[in-house]
Amino acid sequence: MTDGYRAVGRRTAGLVAIVAVLALLAAGAFLWIRWDYLRSPQDLYRAASGAPPARAAVMYAHLGDRLPQIKEYTMLWAAEAVMPDADALATIQNVIAYRPQSPAAYEGHAVLARYYGASQAAQAKTEYEAALALTNTLSLRLELADYLEATGDDAGAYTQYLRALSQQPDAFAGVRRTGHDPLAVARDLIDATYFNDALDTLRTSTDPKAVPLRAEAFAGAGRYQDAEAAYRQWLAQAPDDPAAQSGLARVLAREGQTDAALTVYRGLNTDESRLAQADMLADLHPDQALPLYLSSPYPVGWWSATAILEAQKRLTETLPLYARVAASDAVFADDAAYRLYILGQRLGDKQAQSEGQALLTGLGPNFLAQRATGGKLNLELAPDLAPGGQDILDKASLLDTLGRPDLAHFELALAARHQTAPEVVLAMAHALSARGDILAAQDAAALYLADHPYAPLAFWQLSYPRPYSTTVQSAAAEYQVDPLLIWSVMRAESKYAPMAVSGAGARGLMQVMPDTQSWIGEQLGEVFPPGAAFVPETNIRMGAWYLHYLLEQFKGDTELAEAAYNGGPGSVAKWLSDPMVSNRDDWLRWIGFGQTREYVERVGLYYQIYQMLYGAAGGR
Repeated sequence: MTDGYRAVGRRTAGLVAIVAVLALLAAGAFLWIRWDYLRSPQDLYRAASGAPPARAAVMYAHLGDRLPQIKEYTMLWAAEAVMPDADALATIQNVIAYRPQSPAAYEGHAVLARYYGASQAAQAKTEYEAALALTNTLSLRLELADYLEATGDDAGAYTQYLRALSQQPDAFAGVRRTGHDPLAVARDLIDATYFNDALDTLRTSTDPKAVPLRAEAFAGAGRYQDAEAAYRQWLAQAPDDPAAQSGLARVLAREGQTDAALTVYRGLNTDESRLAQADMLADLHPDQALPLYLSSPYPVGWWSATAILEAQKRLTETLPLYARVAASDAVFADDAAYRLYILGQRLGDKQAQSEGQALLTGLGPNFLAQRATGGKLNLELAPDLAPGGQDILDKASLLDTLGRPDLAHFELALAARHQTAPEVVLAMAHALSARGDILAAQDAAALYLADHPYAPLAFWQLSYPRPYSTTVQSAAAEYQVDPLLIWSVMRAESKYAPMAVSGAGARGLMQVMPDTQSWIGEQLGEVFPPGAAFVPETNIRMGAWYLHYLLEQFKGDTELAEAAYNGGPGSVAKWLSDPMVSNRDDWLRWIGFGQTREYVERVGLYYQIYQMLYGAAGGR
């Protein structure tokens, strides 16, 4: 019996062991199945990113179950992991169709473009273009150019390389490689203002058609003697070509050969040539210039005619001309309306005064319109909006938690661009601003205000932000400058872009010229390295000091300081001493540089808006 009991015991123990093993295996299998659900979403995403394709697809699917708010992304990632599976292709196409103006759609188009591009299939171009329509990404545009070049579509590749030039100078190699006609390449480079590169492209060309292009490129590059020689060579080939004649006249005028230029212009007898003649005659022979200006079909001609008439004290004759300019779409139409208002007031012509004021009133928020009314700026604000766009904000938040702030930002930026509901646009702009992307937030708000000036206060504050607040406040306190004036100048100069560079070489937030930077350093007893202008803290400090210097020079007059910031203090002093100037209204008319006049009015308006939004005490 003892042996029997022992045998039964052994069998029972064996069965228990087997059951235990099976239980452990079952538990292990269960845990293996459920393990993805036990991990945090962040850990699951990181693990999926480095897992084998089939396993990654499963993990992404589990992540989608956990986070249904971003299901389109998890479906996209799962499909991308197992590409080129046929079902994966269909899934990506479904993701694109689900939210066609989303980052997921952009990523989907890019994945399909690369898939089709690998086999040089024609669909690749369509997918690349669809992605680029959502956002103009330089790297993807260059991918498209490479694909087109690889498939023998040099013309298409050339177009893409040319479009990338402004962002990527290295694209020149692609332009030269795929642009087989040097004349066409030179033409495109001239149109893009790459004059020296155009000349380099034409360097070995003996084609007679290269002569006009060389002439234009030399002129654009400021090489006027070379340009004159090229234009004369062109005229030797085509003596009656009006483009060659007008080009030669312009170059002669640039070289100071006034009589020779006038002779060429008179032979042309076109509206443009008559306007050019008038500009050359205006200072020395105003009586000869006046009829040419008056007969011009262009607002700039009528505007110039008023200058001659005012100088000759023929103010009444200027009124209909100012009214014509004010009714046009010229950039100085508001200046003409204001001058019509001022001269109407000065001459006691109530009709002209009323007409000028009516034209100004129709412009909306405007520096000169506000000056005419004499009151404070009063923006008409719409009621606050209810919160919106929570689904997009939730997506962005979840993408952030997964370590994908790039996609989170992309969600907000695309929604700000493509959504039409104001509450959604506002929510996206607020979110972008909170992430530190002042430029994207400002762009979204400014675009909305351009079409909807009757908007809630929040849109205005986003369009007129106070970036780098600590630095601006510190520099403002150090140099006794209103911080709101600093932000107004910053908005006009760079639109708050710290890496901005102007065509003249001004750099950074406050657009400091290299020579000015060196001079400011000398005044402060400091040496600023070449790249200092792109450091916001340094650039703001330099700009604040310079504003302080100009305000002291012009006894605290912000308008004169603004003009000097743009046109130079010497120019401002010259304009103030002009005998045509008897008061500030006259000075605004006779600012010698049109760019500076517009700048003063733009900064003046910005300053008023900043004061209205944040209080006149300096925004502290």
